[in-house]
Amino acid sequence: MDSVTLSKQNRLYWLGRYAERVYAAVQVLMEEYDRLIDGEGLDYTAFCRDMGIPCVYISAEDFCRRYLFDGTNPHSIRSAVESMLGNGMVLRETISSPTLAYLQMAHGAMELAEHSDAPCVPLQWVLDDIMAFRGSFDDSVEEERIRNITKTGSQVERISLMLRMGWHRERLDRELQKLLNRLYKTGLQPNPQALEVVTACALGNEPVSRQQLLESVEGLFAV
Repeated sequence: MDSVTLSKQNRLYWLGRYAERVYAAVQVLMEEYDRLIDGEGLDYTAFCRDMGIPCVYISAEDFCRRYLFDGTNPHSIRSAVESMLGNGMVLRETISSPTLAYLQMAHGAMELAEHSDAPCVPLQWVLDDIMAFRGSFDDSVEEERIRNITKTGSQVERISLMLRMGWHRERLDRELQKLLNRLYKTGLQPNPQALEVVTACALGNEPVSRQQLLESVEGLFAV
């Protein structure tokens, strides 16, 4: 277990974060495409503000297209897909080639979506491939510590998005408790101050502002 280097921990953690980010963001953008088709407006400026990213878009259509597919934009879903695959490729020996193949298929489906007149179909393939990656990852990675590092990254990303976007507030306490239960199995060294805030919120011991909790969740690990 002590053979997991800091560099490898970093890769595993961010593999989980990027996979979760891609999955959640693709789901949202598929819904927004449907709304645009139905003639409904999209407050993309509020989305960018909540996500803490620059609003460099000129219209809802421009946002949907470029936020999904602009590889030159470090905040785009396409960039997250590239980072997800990049971490997976470095970790090939750890996660197995068949598991890596699902990340490669998700990357390929993203490219198909970019050049499609009906992008929601290949975008659904991206979601399917990430779900298949998760299943294969669980089956292929025998060491529990390694599995938990990646799953902790996924959990941190999920909670961060819930706090930023106001999603599934009723599930927040449960997700925080799952994060705490998992992080102790990783060997990662959390920031003590951040951990104190997260723990207090998870246990309901004291009121914590959304911004304070978000900063603490994002600052749990220096990886």
